[in-house]
Formats: sequence, C-alpha cells, structure tokens
Amino acid sequence: MTKDINAQYNGMILLTGYLQRLFVAETIYRRIGEPYDQERFDKAKALLDETYTIMPVFEETKSLTPAQKIQLQLIAQQTDELMQTYFKQMPLTFKQKLAIVGSSLYAEQHVNSGIIRLGKMFNVEVNKDFHQRIKFYEQRTKMIDYLVFAFHHNEEVEEQFMKPIDPWFNDVMRNKDFVLDDFKQIAQLLEF
Repeated sequence: MTKDINAQYNGMILLTGYLQRLFVAETIYRRIGEPYDQERFDKAKALLDETYTIMPVFEETKSLTPAQKIQLQLIAQQTDELMQTYFKQMPLTFKQKLAIVGSSLYAEQHVNSGIIRLGKMFNVEVNKDFHQRIKFYEQRTKMIDYLVFAFHHNEEVEEQFMKPIDPWFNDVMRNKDFVLDDFKQIAQLLEF
C-alpha cells in the first residue's frame, strides 16, 4: 500500500509541475510584454488551484477518493491539452526563450521540492541529488526573476545575465520529447 501512496503523491507532484510550467510561462509572457493568452493563464491557474486543494487532503488521509481520482484525471487531460501548445513555433525571440527556460526551471524546482517533501512525509529515502539541486534551482530562478523584472520595467540588462538563456533553452529543446512523453507517467502513477 505504501508504494501506491508514494506513487500517487508522486503523480500529483508531477501534475502540479506541468501546471506550474504552463502557469509560469504565461506569467512571464505577460510580465515581459510578449503576447500571452489570458484564458490559458486562467485555466492553468484554476487547474493548479484545484490540484492544490486535493494534495493537503491526500497528505492527511493518505488516500484518494474515487471523486478525487476522477477530478485529477480531468485535470490531467486538460493539462495534457495545454501542454500540446506549450512549445512555440521556431524561431523564438529572446523573450520567448526566457519564458520557456523560466517556466521549465520553476517546474523542475517545484518537482524537486515535491520529491523532497514526499521523502519527509512518507519516510522514504530520497536520492541526495534532490537535496543538492536546491541551490542549483535557486540560483537559476533568481536570474530568471531578475531578467523578467528588468524587462518588465524596461531596464537595461547586462549581457552576462542574458548569455545563459540560449544554452539553457537548447537544453530544454533537446529534452522536449522527454518533457512531453514524461507526462504519460501521471496516469500510471495516479492509476487512471
């Protein structure tokens, strides 16, 4: 039973990671003056909020009700639909790359934190790599925050802060298929 509980919680962590990716991308587009989709932003936020209402209950009860499972399945289906248009048509502007990189980093940071929380909650040993990645994500998300803030306020941005975005973007694009395929794990973990 414990393995199923861990898997289900892991599925919710992964689902919220994808929702975080969608929500942060639209947030960055909006803040830096890029075209963004308000409906997409609202939907990602609503789905994220909906999932976050289920997670604390699961943490208490260590189980999902049939209704919660159905609700998570519907959330996952809608998230999958949104993910189909997450990656924009190439070539992308620097600001569009920034949104993809920033949302990817925030999503990965979120999943990393979730895995650490899973370990603490369910007394599961978590690979020490997850703990070592905390600082890695903090440094990179701070840089993203700085760039978004600077662009939002039409400030001049030093080249040294813009330089890492292209290689980071290339890393995301190299993993694009994995990012989209990895979504399928959610259904397996949540057993629907």
